[in-house]
Amino acid sequence: MDWIAPAADGAPMAAGALPDAADRLARLGPHLSARLAAPPAAFDADTILEPPAAWRRFYVHSSLPHSGYMAVQMHATGVWPQGSSGWIALVELIPVGVRDTVIPRRLVRVLVGPLKLPAGPGAKNAVAPLYALRWPENAHAENLVAAAWIENADGRIMQMASDRCADPR
Repeated sequence: MDWIAPAADGAPMAAGALPDAADRLARLGPHLSARLAAPPAAFDADTILEPPAAWRRFYVHSSLPHSGYMAVQMHATGVWPQGSSGWIALVELIPVGVRDTVIPRRLVRVLVGPLKLPAGPGAKNAVAPLYALRWPENAHAENLVAAAWIENADGRIMQMASDRCADPR
């Protein structure tokens, strides 16, 4: 996913920065430089991730866009590591060539979090916050998807879900 970070120099895309982007950078803190040092080609896209533990369930779903809003709900059950938090976003899929982009983008347009995770095991401890999210006027509603993820205390994404699988190419 792409995040526009606030810029002091008035960069052209800085107007699209979410206030939360600076907070996210601060949470990543000492871990960020190591992540940026590795070239994108170093990411392992071939290794199949282990399925989530049977006692954890995590998913997100949304309504259709209507009058500038989408309803988005994240569902989580099970016990997550100490300090973990949930996040919900509206993400705009931007294909190559649109708005002068040379690679497909998944641009975070609206963010809610951190969200409380279940207090213990079992369905009675499930959390399912529901939000009506308003997208920015310059976003294209037909390209929006809902995404949710669980971060550990260091800001590393442990699990992610989307309301639909889509490739912006």
